[in-house]
Amino acid sequence: MSPWRLFLIFSRVSALTIGGGYAMIPVIQDFVVKRYRMVDDDEFIQTIVTAQTVPGVIAINVAMLLGSRYGGIRGAIGATLGAILPPFAIILVIASFFHDLTQWPLVDGFFYGAQVGVTVILANLSWQLIRKNSRHWAELTTVGLGALIILLTRISSVLIFFGCAGVVFMIQLMRRKKADRAHHPSGSSDL
Repeated sequence: MSPWRLFLIFSRVSALTIGGGYAMIPVIQDFVVKRYRMVDDDEFIQTIVTAQTVPGVIAINVAMLLGSRYGGIRGAIGATLGAILPPFAIILVIASFFHDLTQWPLVDGFFYGAQVGVTVILANLSWQLIRKNSRHWAELTTVGLGALIILLTRISSVLIFFGCAGVVFMIQLMRRKKADRAHHPSGSSDL
């Protein structure tokens, strides 16, 4: 896929999405999975997971990863510029007139409605990810408890994050050991 085509795809995504970051993920998914069939749902989920491990804005990371996959370095640059330039231009225009715009009830209502819309989009994305990984109930329970602890206490979310990551790591380690024992009954060896 040409860098120009990747630029056009991701510039359309970023120009049509309010909220940026995670709010762009369902729109990117619609474009790259359903419209252009660049990847399937599982590959897209893996791309999101990989994008979360890299520092930076997730939508930019997803654009970079998919761009590099389908166009090499030039594809990554094209997709990343497509994801960055339209919001930058829009924010530049809004910032120039922001003080005047906030005085209009219509604009104020639009921003309030956008907040609600972005919340619904993020809730839908979360539900899709949970549904796709529902067989991992122990991990989901750990993440849910971590979220509750963050909401209900004043404990640092960074500490909760690392605590949950440690618990999920231990759960997966135990699951792998159990699977290994099932494949290699006591005393038998492949050697």
